[in-house]
Amino acid sequence: MPASSLEDIIAKLHLCKDAPHYMADKINAIADKALEEMTKEAGDFLHYDLDDEKHTVEEVKAIIDIFPGSLSVINLDPGFGDILPVYQAVYRSRAVSFIPLLAKEGSRLGVGSEGSRGGLLEDENNVVLNLTELDGIHLDGLYDTHDDDDEKCKQVLEKLRDLDLLKKEDIQNFDLLQHFLAEDGCAQRFEVLAALDPDSLITARCSINEGPLLHHYKLTENTFEMILKAGMEHFPENLGCLFRKFNGKTACQNAFDIIGTDEAMRVICRCIPPGENHPILHMA
Repeated sequence: MPASSLEDIIAKLHLCKDAPHYMADKINAIADKALEEMTKEAGDFLHYDLDDEKHTVEEVKAIIDIFPGSLSVINLDPGFGDILPVYQAVYRSRAVSFIPLLAKEGSRLGVGSEGSRGGLLEDENNVVLNLTELDGIHLDGLYDTHDDDDEKCKQVLEKLRDLDLLKKEDIQNFDLLQHFLAEDGCAQRFEVLAALDPDSLITARCSINEGPLLHHYKLTENTFEMILKAGMEHFPENLGCLFRKFNGKTACQNAFDIIGTDEAMRVICRCIPPGENHPILHMA
């Protein structure tokens, strides 16, 4: 006798209301246990198997629609604590692009603690904060440093912004801009967040010396260009705060001291339009 299809089983379950109460209760209990197991399997899929080279957003949403509880399945990871699928996705290159979907559906379904936007902003597992700190993404247990990681994370931040799941006040509330200063390769993400709250380019402070961003003690040629470029875009009248002083030293002099005069001047010439004819350009 051939095995029943899923449709046949569902149809038979609908008929349980006509069965004796004892039998109906027993079947319902079995069905509840089966649903629990299927939800866990769907949750494990969201945790470990998301792959943007194999799965579409529509396919993943279908899983969530069938098993909404899958978004709340906890991975008891000893390294991270109790984490939701939306947080797990941060650390897998092929899963990170699904974060907007997981957060959107999680927000709709009330996943995570109150005010966490679907688990996006859990206190110990802040997805947005971790997106700014990544200089490479884990893939299948290995440290994966794809060149397009910054591009992927930028697109995620843009989609979260468009869904109103990333807000202007988040930039300063979570000190997001200063988290970009430790690593190169994050200019696209920095640009998105700086554009969302340009004032944070002025108000943000480095964690070590409490100075403005351009006074970071580990400034590199790349991070100097990243910050100055954003500053020139939003505050051209102040030359991107290039001559703002902190502890008696301008940001320009700080860059000269840390990355070298020639290197700093190359960045300045790329960021300040030649038509400005500013005296600093004549040093090049």
